[in-house]
Amino acid sequence: MLTTITTTTTTTTTVVTISQAAVFGAIGVVILITLLIAKELLSASENEKALLLGKFTGVAINPLLFAFLMIVFVKVMEVL
Repeated sequence: MLTTITTTTTTTTTVVTISQAAVFGAIGVVILITLLIAKELLSASENEKALLLGKFTGVAINPLLFAFLMIVFVKVMEVL
């Protein structure tokens, strides 16, 4: 009886964790795309403040790009 409860709890926790990871990954990708678009638009501007803000978006883009590459790597490894 206790083994069944423990197994059920572990399975439920794993499923919830996997679905949360998928949601956070999707949110991260949407933010990455938004920041990349913003960086391109800001770098095309002639305003000095916009150009400076475009440079600062790279600070947020780099970690999100790394996370995106890790997501792609994990998905490719799942297929192989």
